[in-house]
Amino acid sequence: MFLALQSSYFKSLLLGNFDESQKDKIELKDINPDDFQNFLELIHGESSVNDDTVSGILHLAEMYDAPTAIRRCEEFLSKLSQKTMPQKLQISLRYNLENLKTKCLSEITTVSDIQSIMSLKFKEMDLSTTQALLQKALDFSIKQQ
Repeated sequence: MFLALQSSYFKSLLLGNFDESQKDKIELKDINPDDFQNFLELIHGESSVNDDTVSGILHLAEMYDAPTAIRRCEEFLSKLSQKTMPQKLQISLRYNLENLKTKCLSEITTVSDIQSIMSLKFKEMDLSTTQALLQKALDFSIKQQ
């Protein structure tokens, strides 16, 4: 029941009209067991999220549509994570973490910050992020003239 409350995927799977809802055991394929353990601990209120576990938890939280887990990971990344700003920005873009993205973009204060982001060559960069980076680069260029 707790999984069903935290995840629309598990709600459908466990309480819906699927064969799995009648079974005692359900096999989850193609997931890392450690990531799933951390995901379970997080949705149960444990503080299992850290810089080593956050990406795996976010992957599962997105896959299983678990907004509380996503929110807790975003809060960790915003407040406690020791990851670099470009790494956080990359994660925010990959998992659509708008608050984290906004925070990361606000922390860009130098041309070298933009260069460090561009060096990652992320595939997930959306138009609004690209525009924000271009605007910051233009602002820096104008200040240097």
